[in-house]
Amino acid sequence: MKDSKTVVFTSYKPKTETFVIEDFKVKDLDDKKENPNCFARFFQNMATTLLRPFGTTKILVHILVCVFAIASWADLNGMWSELPLLVMKAKEGWMLPSYITIICQIANIGPILFVLVSFLAPHLKPRIEKVTSFVVIIISMVASFLLAFFWDQSSVVGGSEHSLALLTLNFFLALGDCTSSVSFYAFMSLMKPEYMASLFIGEGLSGMLPALIALGQGAGDIICYNKTVYNVYPMYVEANFSVKVFFLILAGIIAASAVSFLLLNFWGYCKSEMVEQLPDDMEKVIPSTGDKGNSNSYGAIDDLDGMRRFDKNSTNGHLNGHTVDNGHDGPYLYENGDTHSGASKNNYEEKEKASVIVTSKGKENHCRLLPPTDIPTWMFFLLLSLVVVINMTLTSFLPTIQIYTVLPYGLEYYHLATTLSQIANPVACFVALFLMAEKIIVIIWLTVLGQVCVGYLTYVAATSPEPPLHGHEEGGELAVALWIVVTLLLIYAKVCIAGILRKHGRTALIWAGVATQFGALIGAIVGFLLVNEYHLFLDAPYC
Repeated sequence: MKDSKTVVFTSYKPKTETFVIEDFKVKDLDDKKENPNCFARFFQNMATTLLRPFGTTKILVHILVCVFAIASWADLNGMWSELPLLVMKAKEGWMLPSYITIICQIANIGPILFVLVSFLAPHLKPRIEKVTSFVVIIISMVASFLLAFFWDQSSVVGGSEHSLALLTLNFFLALGDCTSSVSFYAFMSLMKPEYMASLFIGEGLSGMLPALIALGQGAGDIICYNKTVYNVYPMYVEANFSVKVFFLILAGIIAASAVSFLLLNFWGYCKSEMVEQLPDDMEKVIPSTGDKGNSNSYGAIDDLDGMRRFDKNSTNGHLNGHTVDNGHDGPYLYENGDTHSGASKNNYEEKEKASVIVTSKGKENHCRLLPPTDIPTWMFFLLLSLVVVINMTLTSFLPTIQIYTVLPYGLEYYHLATTLSQIANPVACFVALFLMAEKIIVIIWLTVLGQVCVGYLTYVAATSPEPPLHGHEEGGELAVALWIVVTLLLIYAKVCIAGILRKHGRTALIWAGVATQFGALIGAIVGFLLVNEYHLFLDAPYC
């Protein structure tokens, strides 16, 4: 008996010129007809410009992805923002940051286990990334809630008193946040590639929101009190609300992230934005031709404009003698040469085409799509190396020495640097949403320029408490500007790298998460040794 041929499908819909905002649709945005109302035409053109980067994706889903991603680092960033108040009662005093840093590195056991399970038991996908992501959100929410009530409790350990509850809950915060670097990335492989930038916007907000809340709280605000003519002492200003309220607010924000994650997975409006996962015995095929410079192209299987498709309801389960899998909805991919009568062949002749190779496996036929190989292996690992460097410097090393880079110029410059750099993070991600760099050379130059800024800030920290331009306003302004620039450059480069790796699916994104945590680990160790062991950086007085 002749083997039948199985047709493979994908959940992607053909690209159109319709932008969807909930129930509002702007159709035929490229229509050149004159609009008698100049204001209407102006707003129509504005809508075209602003909505075009979103393609056929949904604005509300972008928002939900952002809110979901806030849970990635909100709790741990909140703890760092709250340090000036925590150290007042913590038994470790200003040694508390060192303890937090070490605990965060121990918590990397979470992403290590996730990666091991992902590779040893690939049949668990996509359940493992969904379950893991939800579990880490719940862990972060519960730990933040418990911190509100037990952060100032101490216990005797090894003959000395320690903030055992604070440090224990800090471990669970770090465990969830570190694991989110791989599980959240893996989860995003289930969604359309256009949503990747929204994930990074949410990650940026996970640092900005706690910083703004701490700013409104007045955490760390200091006034200089003149006790005598020659003696000036710093005094902390009483906070506008307590540490308890701060952590309860964080727990509420993370609870909103949990709700967003549930909506992304179970609300039909959002589920339509999911990408159908191919079985393990099916692989992608690289398009033989096409415009590689198209910023909306996210890999061979993602650009359905160049793939043949048909309406399954008009086939009654068969197409040219081939069996059609009617178990799912959506467009289908099938052998080149098999076209649906309702599809215009001319629409595809000048676009990319995907091939489908039909193979037999025992008595069953399986359609295999070859994996994309349009990027050299060395380039793939180059991108991972850039991720390591970016996270080594920006995520862990620079925060370790931040106080030494700005405080010598004045306390107001220090507050400006910490706040504006947190705001610059989501701004860079938002820019990437509309303008994504896809050329490797551009990303390399962005990273190099960012490292130049890192080098100068490190030099400033090494010369503290009397760095270059000490005593001049220009020095403080330059330091604050460099903190903003380095954040914009490196975060933007990181988002662009993730956009490129997204073309290669789930495994590439998991490795991006591993590279993120590996870089953060190296930076934390280097910063810890330079600050606590070699005492390379000297404190500057607050006043």
